[in-house]
Amino acid sequence: MSKIAFWITAGPDLRDKALANMVLAGRLKANRQQDVEVYFFGPGVQLAGSNDEAITQALKILTEGQVSLGACPFNAEQYGVTQTVGDQGIRMEPAGEALVRLTQEGYQIIGV
Repeated sequence: MSKIAFWITAGPDLRDKALANMVLAGRLKANRQQDVEVYFFGPGVQLAGSNDEAITQALKILTEGQVSLGACPFNAEQYGVTQTVGDQGIRMEPAGEALVRLTQEGYQIIGV
């Protein structure tokens, strides 16, 4: 089994790029039973906290598929989306801690 972490920094201006990778993460988990996590950092947190229907739907599918979702709490505060991100089922974990944890746990990190 592969361990793959999607590190999404693509914000609203790169919505389709981020969305494609969110969909891929969900499919890797559902169809191939891979160990997948998705982490939102920088502008990616702004995108995760947006009211974009396609992003909201993708997050719902990831949550229902038991894909672990994380985001930087400092970015969430910076973009004013802390509540929205939390409502999406995304846990807050500082980026440095998340990056170290993922590498220590053997995840291959895919930057988006």
